[in-house]
Amino acid sequence: MILHLVARADWEAAPTDQPYRAPSLSSEGFIHATQGDALMLQVANALYKDRPGEFIVLEIDEARLTSAVKWEAPAATPTDAIPPEASVSDVVPPAALLFPHIYGPINRDAIVGVRLVMRDADGAFIGYAPLPDPHNPLNLKSPSQMANELLKATDEFSEALARFKDSVEGRMAEIDEKIKKL
Repeated sequence: MILHLVARADWEAAPTDQPYRAPSLSSEGFIHATQGDALMLQVANALYKDRPGEFIVLEIDEARLTSAVKWEAPAATPTDAIPPEASVSDVVPPAALLFPHIYGPINRDAIVGVRLVMRDADGAFIGYAPLPDPHNPLNLKSPSQMANELLKATDEFSEALARFKDSVEGRMAEIDEKIKKL
């Protein structure tokens, strides 16, 4: 899994019926990516901390990409922009600090996840959250989801009640036997 950071506004403005083309594809000939959540946050903080707005990360299945991917040293970015704490073990291959460069657009079926990148009050990138559904920003459940959950809970309650009933009947039978022996 490789990751690509993009401003949320840019992602939402991109045509959904076409492969995704980051601006760097035109200006540099490839799309920047990285691997690993921790390294993505480090790179985001090194390069985009001062840029306002929401960002998202695209989770890309490298095996599904129709464009070529080359693992290369950071390009078109000063090496000192990569934070010193960026560990070689955070990337593949571990022999060098290499980043996946995607030489072409990202076909939509290679994007297997989209997450919101969370920021603190100072603009630092600190973690990830699910991207809210624009049609359901409060993440409310549909009536059918609620009905299915209610049916499941009812079944579980009925099973628990039946076990309780069996337990009480068994205990009462024991008490009856004790009383008969008196």
